Amino acid sequence: ALPISPLISQSPDEGALVTAARNFGFVFRSRTPETITLVEMGVTKTYELLAILDFNNVRKRMSVIVRTPEGRLTLYCKGADTILFELLDNSSENLKEVTTEHLNEFAGDGLRTLVLAYKHLKQDYFEKWKIRHHEASTALENREEMLSELYEGDRKS
Repeated sequence: ALPISPLISQSPDEGALVTAARNFGFVFRSRTPETITLVEMGVTKTYELLAILDFNNVRKRMSVIVRTPEGRLTLYCKGADTILFELLDNSSENLKEVTTEHLNEFAGDGLRTLVLAYKHLKQDYFEKWKIRHHEASTALENREEMLSELYEGDRKS
């Protein structure tokens, strides 16, 4: 069995998310620069960490792109409901309505809320995105602007 590594979160929100996930059977085990290992409902799984799209005041969300143990590329995103709801596919309308009711209840109780969303990515899309991301992240001038433009240009990341 893998030892449990303590998670030092960047914010109280992240710590709360990890605690809530653990309560539902998803336990953080460890992280390296390239991987994240979890125990999901008793089964250990390691995800390949491909990209981190940091939170900033423009995006108002944070995203990661991972390759699942089954080989699927998935973007996970957390942020404010007002930001993420704009990005959801139209097929999510019913879920959005139910979630809004829950969020209103939580807000009424004085609780802070975050929304999580995911999107499966196609390999060819990700390969092109990765090249553009490398160019932006290694630029000597206007790096932050180029990254912001890349992230906002996709609007789904």
